[in-house]
Amino acid sequence: MSAIDDIVDQLDSLTTADPPSSASVEKNTTAPTQPVGAPADDDAAATVGAAIKKKKKKGGRKKGKTLPTGFETNFTEAPLTPDEFSKDKELYDLNKGVAERIEVAVQRYKAKRKFNDIRHRLLEAYLFLGGINTGAKMFGGVDNKFVKDHDAEDIARYKATDYVPDKMHRIRLQEQDDELDGDDEDEEYAIDFNYIVRAFLTDRIPFAFGLKKPEDIEMSVNLIRNFLNFILYHNVCPEFTDNIKLAIKTCELAGDELPICAVLSDKLPGSFNKACSTLFGGYWSLIIPQPWAPGEEKENSNLEPGLTREEAQKIYESLVHELPHVDATVPLDKVTEIAKEWAALEVTGTWLPEPGSPLKLGKIICKPWTQEDTKPIVSRWDNVEGGVSLWCEKTVAQYAYVGMHLCCAVHELTNGLVYFDEISGVMCSQYLEIIDEKDLDVNSDYDFD
Repeated sequence: MSAIDDIVDQLDSLTTADPPSSASVEKNTTAPTQPVGAPADDDAAATVGAAIKKKKKKGGRKKGKTLPTGFETNFTEAPLTPDEFSKDKELYDLNKGVAERIEVAVQRYKAKRKFNDIRHRLLEAYLFLGGINTGAKMFGGVDNKFVKDHDAEDIARYKATDYVPDKMHRIRLQEQDDELDGDDEDEEYAIDFNYIVRAFLTDRIPFAFGLKKPEDIEMSVNLIRNFLNFILYHNVCPEFTDNIKLAIKTCELAGDELPICAVLSDKLPGSFNKACSTLFGGYWSLIIPQPWAPGEEKENSNLEPGLTREEAQKIYESLVHELPHVDATVPLDKVTEIAKEWAALEVTGTWLPEPGSPLKLGKIICKPWTQEDTKPIVSRWDNVEGGVSLWCEKTVAQYAYVGMHLCCAVHELTNGLVYFDEISGVMCSQYLEIIDEKDLDVNSDYDFD
């Protein structure tokens, strides 16, 4: 039974109760709180009235807790009234600079949403990455004379805590690069919503902030998409509409890919590659579990992450025969390493055994990859037809998809085996890291645990 039904039942019981007995009436009339000569019926009515008033007050407090935050899954902006539309045209007049319009939009957006602590910090980091400073403006205070000489909009702008630095007020379209006059002494800043969204969602969210749970990823993506939709809905920057829509598509793609990357990151490199690494001097050979002391029990809570050589050899010998072009007859102590490369790779395809097949391993097919806006990295796999094939359990390989990026150490052995370990990153297809940050240095002291 709901709280409302409970209240109704209580009221019904009060209003339908039998009239009080004469004894109770006499008792009530002698009560100190009863006015002299007040009838018993009036006393009952007062009691009912007090009960009704008390229940309504309690219900009012509860109702306040269900107010929308503006981040609900199905949340949509309410249609603009004529007055609101006129106000938007005034606030975001195209005669004003882009920086000024964005400052106003950020303040209004914050005022129209209910933020929890994590959303607030994520939005601050996103805005800061995009060049919007957070904090009181230098010389941004207002005095009585300023209040008298300026309207409410000017006062709000000067008191704003999120603002575009003065040096960045010369903002241009990204497409205007080729049209710039080389003799212009004033530096201009390009604005690219999609560029910042890519860097924030594909790099900062999983790596700087360590948000990898599906619900955390969904919250982060929804926050940025919500802000971009606000910018579009209020027509803040109509000259960047196409770029903002592209950024929203990036949000959708990141929302689909980031959870998959998080799962694969936890599963790689798989038991087979751990075994190879343990046997042939790779990363996992350095963390072989130590023998247990006599009489000491081996508890599951104290298990070490590595494999013993016996465990590694058993896994290797049970699976190596599935790999083509690998000579499984060569004794383990005769196998040596030909080359090791720290590789940045892009997934170009996958191969998995047919359903019902007894084969245990699948294959992730990759090619060398260089992040955009960086110098090409020379790789031993550059001219290898078909790139490099990374074999691992099919239950692991099934999560890889075309366009995904991997950073790992790739080892090549004399028996033809290629294995990989030391996974430093599993990134989505539109991964972007802003390397030259200078003035856009995001505070790394965020703790979302």
